[in-house]
Amino acid sequence: MSALARIIGLMRPLRWQMALGLALSVAASLANFGLLFLSGWLLAAAAVAGLGGIAARNAFNLFLPAVGVRFFATMRILARYLERLVTHDATLRLIGRVRAWSFERLAPQAPAILARQRSGDMLFRFVADTDRMGQFYLEVLLPICSAAICCVVSVAVVGAFSRSAALVLAVGLVACGGVLPGVAGALSARAMRRISQQHDAMHADLTEMLQGMGEFMFLGAGQAMQARIAEREADIRTERRRVALIEGGVRSAMTVITMTSALGVLAVADMAYGMGTLSAACLPMLALGGLAAFDVLIPLPAAWQLLGQVHVAAGRVFAQCDTPPCVPAPARPRSPEAPFDLSLSDIGLRYPGADHWALRHADLSVGQGEHVAVVGPSGAGKSTLVNLLFRFYDYQEGTARFGGVDLKDVDADIMARHISVVAQDFHLFQGSIRRNLGIACPSATEEAMWHALRVAQLHAFVQAEPDGLDTLIGEGGVRLSGGQARRLAIAQVVLRAPPWVILDEPTEGLDAGTERDLMAALMQVLPSRTTIVCITHNPAVAARMGRVVRVEGGRFHEAGRAP
Repeated sequence: MSALARIIGLMRPLRWQMALGLALSVAASLANFGLLFLSGWLLAAAAVAGLGGIAARNAFNLFLPAVGVRFFATMRILARYLERLVTHDATLRLIGRVRAWSFERLAPQAPAILARQRSGDMLFRFVADTDRMGQFYLEVLLPICSAAICCVVSVAVVGAFSRSAALVLAVGLVACGGVLPGVAGALSARAMRRISQQHDAMHADLTEMLQGMGEFMFLGAGQAMQARIAEREADIRTERRRVALIEGGVRSAMTVITMTSALGVLAVADMAYGMGTLSAACLPMLALGGLAAFDVLIPLPAAWQLLGQVHVAAGRVFAQCDTPPCVPAPARPRSPEAPFDLSLSDIGLRYPGADHWALRHADLSVGQGEHVAVVGPSGAGKSTLVNLLFRFYDYQEGTARFGGVDLKDVDADIMARHISVVAQDFHLFQGSIRRNLGIACPSATEEAMWHALRVAQLHAFVQAEPDGLDTLIGEGGVRLSGGQARRLAIAQVVLRAPPWVILDEPTEGLDAGTERDLMAALMQVLPSRTTIVCITHNPAVAARMGRVVRVEGGRFHEAGRAP
């Protein structure tokens, strides 16, 4: 199925609202055509009647045509206003639907998807590409369908008076509405693709630069990155000028064809008048009607150019969303039951594209309420335990059970209810300390928040701040030190108080006294049935645990029994 056909499939729940928008657009355009068409006849007929003497003036019915002119004028205004309301509402709903559909398919791919591409790429794709896909109805489909319907009706109306004039009008409409926009789309296709690609790369560069601005400055790479962004921007400007020139040339050609067609319609009508088949009042009527028929074609060059962008954006989004997740969702998800014991038997896990096994023939048993330290050299597979438990990556060999349920039958969202993790690369949200604690536990009271901060040894710092819990921490906790940010993440876990807590280097960046107080408070405050798994290189932290498990060679070994 093509990308455009899939967008139309996503539009299906909104089809009646979109059909109403199309009907209102057609009504507004036809009202404009009818207004000029009837006005041309009315002015000319009134002039002819005026020249015909008193009897002709008295016989001329001015009331009905005047009512028709007012009707078309009112209808044009109301229909255009309602069309704007309906079509823009439908467009916003479509954008929301596309984004929800995309997020639903991208979320199961995390975090593996972030290992394959930059976060800026994902952000731009999720925001800009989905927005462009949502504009398909308003900026592409609606003007093309509306123009097609209105052109057919306009030709039919003109044909009711003169078939020759209708033929001239039809040729002009096909040239302006089909040939020229198609040529413009073909000529600008390469430039539009280039603009999309450069925009994608530039936004990714900007995101990366903002996220790592300090590192770029420390490495002396800031000017090089700025130069690269400026180069991309210059390329985008060049391609946009090319697109503008093409569009301007097409619009100029359309103006020439429009005037030529109107003159052609007038010439043919004049010939018919000379042969007595048309009245004099029909000449300006057909000429003005012919000019009005071309108004609906004005948006088409931009629509055909945008169609190429929509196709590129949809292709990228669908290609990403169609990528199968590393861990397929269970057909019938099950929920673990107490006691929440973990049992790994002969586990083998290899990351996608990796040559070596992260875990191989690994066995581990952890009962609920145990305190276990997981130690070992970097890259030995300690963090793989978290990835396995949260179903970020699937294991290829062996069996794994948690709470009496096979992990392959448990969804990641279900595991998140039972396990909290303070990872090495934890994330804090923009806003206040209160907001970050509230995200972890929306029902937490202010008293519970202060209690969690005391356990995390952060309460003194927060109390010293003028705004207290409402102290802003900046993007990613940039206003906090490394140790303070980690303790805030630990406070989030304390608020949740889940059956399992996994701490990855919880005391990194802390002095010896704060480290001691923090670990003592955690052991004392967390319920006795809480399992604490501490991944650490710190012997002092490991010594506080009831068991020490060493990870080496892709296996788990009880301390003292490692080969």
